[in-house]
Amino acid sequence: MKLFSVILLLITFNISSEEVLKLFNTMLQSDLSFKQEIEKNINDKSYSEGYIERKGDSIEINIKEPFREKYLINDEELVVYDFEFDQTQIMTITKNEAPLINLLKSGVMLEQTQKITDKSFMFAMNNQLLYIELISDKSFYISYKDNMSYKNIVTFTTISNL
Repeated sequence: MKLFSVILLLITFNISSEEVLKLFNTMLQSDLSFKQEIEKNINDKSYSEGYIERKGDSIEINIKEPFREKYLINDEELVVYDFEFDQTQIMTITKNEAPLINLLKSGVMLEQTQKITDKSFMFAMNNQLLYIELISDKSFYISYKDNMSYKNIVTFTTISNL
């Protein structure tokens, strides 16, 4: 009987694990608004906000604050529009950007996760561990330390139209 209970518990855990990923991946494929907080130290924080739109095979990331920028992601290139300086730059997607772009395009698979619960999981990307937590069925946040060891918290919310 104990073995049966353990197997049932594992099946239930696996189903709830798959549900958190399914909901996360569904939200990730939507148009999203975001707010990012970067904590350099306890007294020094900066903020940005914008939205992500999916346009066919392209992903467009628009930064509204603090500086207006747009990133257009295609199959093999990244186009950066800097509206403050009226400049455009076209770059080939490198191995550093590829994991983030793959995340935006494909989401996360169960075997890529760590410490998964019914509301959160961890995911390694570019040797950085990201903590992802679902806030609701329309919102989630990602917390991570960037390459300068600054703490980043990005809250995403699905939007029906921009």
